[in-house]
Amino acid sequence: MHSIFVIDDDKDLLTVVKSSLRKKGFAVSAFFDWEIANKALKIFKPQIILLDVFMKGIDGLDICKRLRTSPYTKLIPILVYSGFPKIEHSAIYDYGADDFLAKPFEINDLVKKLHLILSKFDTRR
Repeated sequence: MHSIFVIDDDKDLLTVVKSSLRKKGFAVSAFFDWEIANKALKIFKPQIILLDVFMKGIDGLDICKRLRTSPYTKLIPILVYSGFPKIEHSAIYDYGADDFLAKPFEINDLVKKLHLILSKFDTRR
């Protein structure tokens, strides 16, 4: 079972994603507050992070960049998602995300992306 952290300030979307991913066999920890998620990341290292780009009070791309520079999280793959697909290139090449998913998305498409990223990451070890 793969462990995943989902970070999103939209509580409704967070609930749906968390429930759906659990049904697909993931162990999910969901956070709507970046500060709490950041503290948890120092204790529990998920195998992948799913991160919303636009959150109230903080930019998910900045979080992605922080995660890439932190010794605790720099090797954890990150999938960012947003309703603004034009930022895909920047999210990956400027901020260090491993992949991007445009909202709205189907859960099966999300799961495929997660498995693809995890399989690539497993071969890098």
